[in-house]
Amino acid sequence: MILRTVVVASLILAILSAPLIAGEPGTSGFVFLRLGNGARASGMGEAFTAVADDATSIYWNPAGMANVEGVELNVTHSEWLLDIRFEQASVVSEMFGGAVGLNFTGVYYGEMDRYGPDRIGAGPTLTPDGTFAPYDLAVSAGYARDVLPNLSAGVSVKLIYEKIDVESATGYAFDLGVMHRTMIEGLTLAASILNLGPQAKFVEEKFYPPLQLRVGGSYHRYVQRLAGALTFAGDVVSPNDSDLKLHLGTEYQYKQLLSIRFGYKSNYYVQGATLGAGVIYKNVRFDYAYMPMEYELGDSHRFSINVFSSEP
Repeated sequence: MILRTVVVASLILAILSAPLIAGEPGTSGFVFLRLGNGARASGMGEAFTAVADDATSIYWNPAGMANVEGVELNVTHSEWLLDIRFEQASVVSEMFGGAVGLNFTGVYYGEMDRYGPDRIGAGPTLTPDGTFAPYDLAVSAGYARDVLPNLSAGVSVKLIYEKIDVESATGYAFDLGVMHRTMIEGLTLAASILNLGPQAKFVEEKFYPPLQLRVGGSYHRYVQRLAGALTFAGDVVSPNDSDLKLHLGTEYQYKQLLSIRFGYKSNYYVQGATLGAGVIYKNVRFDYAYMPMEYELGDSHRFSINVFSSEP
């Protein structure tokens, strides 16, 4: 018991100290890395640090990959603001005494008009000179395992690429996470630090990846009267370039068949409540999340297919 307490405290202290080497407010780039992963987590207001138990855990908390049994694949498509498309694929498999995960993220902004300098070099022309299609890419690989009974830890590394017309930027970052299943049945505590990496450079501008510290808890309980399970979750998120955020979420799952989800994201300028639903058929789960935006920016819709190696 003493050893477990020391290990948990050491890991959490290491994670909490990470913001000391983060960038100053306003210096983050590669911000697409904060757009989330999976319709299930999105429907729960992205309060997923201590819930992470599927293929998307490589994004939210790499320690959660240790919860995956067999092989699990998640494919997510997001319809975001304007014509922006957001595509992701994650796979986690049990191996090497733990679990190995891979993730691909691609954000595509559609075609945009290109405006070059006028003949005298005084400014951009008023007539488009062709088009270009900017995009962002990230590829991650991670590993997680149980380091003590009821305590898992994980790490992942990601390569990042951003291209806007003829200019581009590359970088890399690490994710670290811990997850502790407490002595209180159904209660899990977790912490993760995402996008911890060195400065990258786009043209002449230097910036850090969008580091986040996430600390969360979840409580899962089967309720006989409801013929299903309830999950309540909450995350406190500390970005390196803005104020603290609070994420709250809940999920009701009826007989391993149907799920309904609600969530709320606090202290965001244009985001707030979220809704979601999921349907399970044999070894496949279909998830949907609805994330409205304020100030008439439009709504965001996210769809996921999760495939298990065996029925959950």
